[in-house]
Amino acid sequence: MEDWLRLVEVLNKQLGLTPYESRAYVSLMIHGPMSPSQLARKSGIPRPRTYDVLRSLMAKGLLVEQSGKPSIYAAVEPAQGLTNLLTAIETETLRRLDEKRKSIRTLTKLLSQMYEKSKSLKLERSNVWFTRRDTAFIAIYSEAIRSCKKEFLVATTAPRPPEKEILEAVKYALEKGVSVKVVRQITALWTLEELERYEEVVKAGSQVRYLATLDYPFRFMVFDERDVILIFPSESESITPRTLEALWLRIPPLAKILREHFEELWKKGKPILPILKETKSTRKTR
Repeated sequence: MEDWLRLVEVLNKQLGLTPYESRAYVSLMIHGPMSPSQLARKSGIPRPRTYDVLRSLMAKGLLVEQSGKPSIYAAVEPAQGLTNLLTAIETETLRRLDEKRKSIRTLTKLLSQMYEKSKSLKLERSNVWFTRRDTAFIAIYSEAIRSCKKEFLVATTAPRPPEKEILEAVKYALEKGVSVKVVRQITALWTLEELERYEEVVKAGSQVRYLATLDYPFRFMVFDERDVILIFPSESESITPRTLEALWLRIPPLAKILREHFEELWKKGKPILPILKETKSTRKTR
């Protein structure tokens, strides 16, 4: 009895048969070919449900029917029957996946149209926006980089490298001809993979200089001498970098002041490519 229940549970949970289908299939394996009424008695399935269960199992390739009065049902040899079931599962899974792909294509088209119409409204809503540097912020920040028309500047002492989403946005901006200039540090928290990923962006045209410290108690980004993002460092950011506080400002005079300060920092910095290569070499020899 215990083995019977275990088989029913596996068929139900692992292979997607309903509880009644699992009980009917195992009962036919144990007791051999039976009529619907016999199967109802042996398996405990309500008799009105027996016919639906048998038809479903036949459709999945697990049973065969011998016509008569009454009809007799027998289990297909397990190796073949379970192979039939797997084929049915794969077919249904592919069908559902194809439906989801079609839904995603349709939704992407519709939502993209809505997004294009509303994204400028989101950014124009306020001249001052205070938030946390979480996943949503990264997405909006990346979109702002992609939307740059002329220039994107970054001055940062972040101990960790930029997220992949940001690097991809920078590559996109570079392809559009946007000037990207960065003053930053590199720390021991960068992995070899992250160093190589950042090197790719530098080689793609991002102008980056190394500067270990900044005079300002915050980091800043300037977009087209119009928008400014100020990010305030946290003692715990090496552990939870996405919980930093950020202030987004649309104040062109401030953007101009920070751009001038950026140029001063830029003069103090060193080309980062040799430092990246040296750091990579050191990591590889450890």
